[in-house]
This record gives sequence, C-alpha cells and structure tokens, in this order.
Amino acid sequence: MSHLIILPVAIYLGAAFLIALLYKKDEKLAGVAAISFVLLSAIASIISGIDVFTNGKILYFAGGWERPLGIVLMLDPLSSIFHIMTNIIAFFVILYSTVYMKKYTWTPYFYTLFMIMLAGMNGILISMDIFNIYVFFEVASIASFILVAFGLRAEELEASMKYTVMSFIASTMILFAIALIYGFTGTLNIPAFMSETSGLSPVHLWFIAGLLFSGFALKTALVPFHTWLPDAHSMAPAPVSAILSGMFIKVVGLYVLIRITANIFIVLPQIRILLLLFGALSMVFGGLMAYGQKNIKRLYAYSTISQVGYCAVGLGIGGYLGSLGVLMHFIAHALSKSLLFLNIGAIEYINGTTEAEQLQGLNDSMPATTLFGSTGMLGIAGVPPMGNFWSKLIIIIAAVKAGYTGIAVLCIIVAVITLGYFLKLQRTVYYKKVENPVKKEAPKMLLFPMGCLALLVFISGILLVPGIKDKTLDKAVSVMENFSYMDIKIGENR
Repeated sequence: MSHLIILPVAIYLGAAFLIALLYKKDEKLAGVAAISFVLLSAIASIISGIDVFTNGKILYFAGGWERPLGIVLMLDPLSSIFHIMTNIIAFFVILYSTVYMKKYTWTPYFYTLFMIMLAGMNGILISMDIFNIYVFFEVASIASFILVAFGLRAEELEASMKYTVMSFIASTMILFAIALIYGFTGTLNIPAFMSETSGLSPVHLWFIAGLLFSGFALKTALVPFHTWLPDAHSMAPAPVSAILSGMFIKVVGLYVLIRITANIFIVLPQIRILLLLFGALSMVFGGLMAYGQKNIKRLYAYSTISQVGYCAVGLGIGGYLGSLGVLMHFIAHALSKSLLFLNIGAIEYINGTTEAEQLQGLNDSMPATTLFGSTGMLGIAGVPPMGNFWSKLIIIIAAVKAGYTGIAVLCIIVAVITLGYFLKLQRTVYYKKVENPVKKEAPKMLLFPMGCLALLVFISGILLVPGIKDKTLDKAVSVMENFSYMDIKIGENR
C-alpha cells in the first residue's frame, strides 16, 4: 500500500512523456489518454487516503534508502486531504478541457503541460525533504507559466511574464533559505533539520523562516505579495484558471505555509501574528477590489485573494477551531472557485467575452450554466448549508474565543462584501431580463463537470457531520496542532 503514495507522481510524469510522444498529432486520443491518467491518479489518491485515515501516516523510503541518505516520502491526514482534492478537481478540469481547449491549437501540448504541473503539485504533498519540495515546486511552477500564456495573446504573454518574474523572486528566497538550512545543519531532511534547530540562534531561525514564509506567501498571493495573481488567473484559459485558483496556490503556497507555521518552525509562534496581519489585509483588499471589477474572471481572481485571506487568518489564530476552519474553508473554496472559473469559461466559449457589460440575461439563454454559476457564487459567499458558511462561522468563533474580536468583526464585514459583489453580478449579468433571448446552452461535456462540482459544493458541509469529521478533518487538524517531524523515527515504514 505504501507504494501508492508515489503512484500519482509517476503516472503524471509518464503521462506527460507518452502524450507528447504518441498522441501529439491526435487531439482526441490525447484527451482520452489525459482523462484516463488523471482518473487513475485520483483513484490511487483516494485509496491511499482511506488507508491513511484508517491506519495512520504512510512513510515511503524511495529505493529502500533510509534517511539521511535516501529520499523520504510521507502521506498523513493533512497531506491526504490536499492530495485527494487536487486529483479529484483535476479530473473534472481535464474532462472539461477536452471540449474547451478545442479552440486552441496543439491541445496535446496543453495536456502534457497539465500533467507536468499535476506531477509537481502531487510531489510537494508527499515530500519530507525541503529541497525536494523546492524541486517539485519549480516543476509545477514552470508548467504553470506556460499554461497561463497558452493562448499566445499579448495580454496572456504579459500576465505570464509578470507571474514568472514574481515566482522567480519567490524561488530565489526559498532556494536561499534552503542553502542556509544546509549550511547551518548539514541536512535537508525535515526531521533531521528539526532535531538541529535547538543549536541555531534565534536570528538564524528567524531569517530562514522569514525567507521561506515570504516565498510561499507570494505563491499563496497574500497581500502585499498578490500582484501577479489577478492578471495570471484572469488571462489564462478557463481550465488553467480553475486549477490555479482552485488548487495550485493552495498546494504550492497554503499547504507549505501550514507546514512551516504548524509543523516546522514551532519554536517561532510569532509567525502566526504575521499570518493574521496578511490574512486580514488580503480579505479586505481582495473583497473591495473584486467589488469594482467589470471583467468577471478578474473579479473571481480578486475573490480568491480575499478568500485565501480567511485561511491565513484561521491559521494565524490556531487552536482546534482555527485549524478546522482553515481546512473546511480550503475544501469548500477549492470546489467553488474551480466551478466558477469553469462556469465563466463556458460562458466565454458560447458568447466570446467575459466582460460583465456585454453579458446580460444569461439565465434565459444559458439556464443550466446560470444554475451552476449561482451555486458557486453562493458557496463562496457562505450561504448555508454550503461548506464556506460553516468554515467562516468556525473561523469567526475561533477569533472570538482567542480574543481577536476585531478580526471576527472583519470576517463578518468581508463576508457581507463577498455576498454583495456576487449578488450584484447575478443581478446585472445572470438574471437581468433582455428582449428575445436566444437559448444557446453550453455543450454537455462542459456542463457535466460543472454539475458534479456544483453538487460537491452544495453538500460540502457534510464533512462536518459527526462521524465523518472525526475520521477525516479532526485527524488532519491533529496533524496541524500536535504533529512533530521529530517524532518520525528511522526505519519506521508504513
């Protein structure tokens, strides 16, 4: 069973090679192959996740070499949640792409790049070596740079260039921190590094933690590190925007920030104050900027900045409720935002634009698309019984109990702002009456992934039902609050 944790990475790397080699001239076969590979990876991640939630974390020593010589991989309840979510959302996105990407040339190259990006994301989630995290981080990032510019329009190239430059800055800070870790401790294995931290001065620890925090906060797009995201996510093809906003920034940014804050630099609890600050700024700034956007994809991009701010605030608060709120918000937002970007992609596919002023009366012309889009909007806005209602409520309660009353009030205000700009969008674009509407619904292969995601958004709150929560979210929260890499022993292999 332990071999399953590396299977998705192997599948995606193999898929990228095979699609480019065998199917580069046959778009249909390339699409079928991509769907098959992602489905297989999703099944593997679910099976390994069930094993983790049932029996505990899985350690895998690549090649049979134990630390500190070998590469150690691990899947625990926290990484399993991200692992499963990544591959399930990727499956719906790749289904959608088989139709949507037909308007682009050389779509087999899209599938190849998409597989490489997924390989990097999955690799980050199972790595226990800081340098391997960096390598997979770069693999995923480089593929995402090209995918943002896949349409080769001037604005897409500009967005990709800005994204590349900002990501290069993040990579430089992370690589510098890795060099310092190796220089001070002689190891890049996280458990070995943890055991050496007692010998480091506070100045060295803070400098290393600051570099890592800044680099991964930039990838998470927390304010003031956010400037690349609105252009990159709004200019990319819809399937790319969906995976970038839905999962990419959460895997390469938020997940690693959780590990840094809760599991690695546990001797520096002051980092949580920085998360509270940047999270609050992101919530407010992203919400206000989203309210004034006329381009719907850009509105969704700023909304992502705002909603990731909730995760940062919950992580900054800490404790059981804060950590539970972070996980619930991540899951519900990943589903909702993926749905919304696929939704606006379907609208663009039929109408040729994402400008709100040029889109009116969509409920009359595209009723199913409107229904799915409304579900995603209400999900992010936090309308009960959807998951984001419960996640925001949990974070607010956590803030009050921790004595952060001002943060709790701010969370409520931003929730109202979020509901406001989504209701405004529905009133002016989706439900505004027009004369003689022509029904032109999106193709079924675009509607099906949206329908599945809409259903998951609607029932996402079920994860908080006692019995389900105890076996899934609570175990992941335990990793965030009580896990220590130093507890992992050489020779432990399950």
